[in-house]
Amino acid sequence: MATYKTRIYGDEIEISANFSWASDQIMGDLAGGRQVADFRHSPQAAMREALRQYIVACGDDPDDEEYDNVIEDAVSEMTEEEG
Repeated sequence: MATYKTRIYGDEIEISANFSWASDQIMGDLAGGRQVADFRHSPQAAMREALRQYIVACGDDPDDEEYDNVIEDAVSEMTEEEG
């Protein structure tokens, strides 16, 4: 299992899963009981969705153009910790 972390607006977002197992449930800041297969084994895609959910929870629309770079910057700064 690996844990991926990044920061957005000073808050840490974290997801954990074994991204080689399609049926592994992603834990952490990604709501909805999603599995690795839902993101085609891509931790970056899963993190993008967790960041989008964070933006929605803050009361904003992640589809607004202003968030494209914010999300991509956070994904590019994502770190991995093996566990």
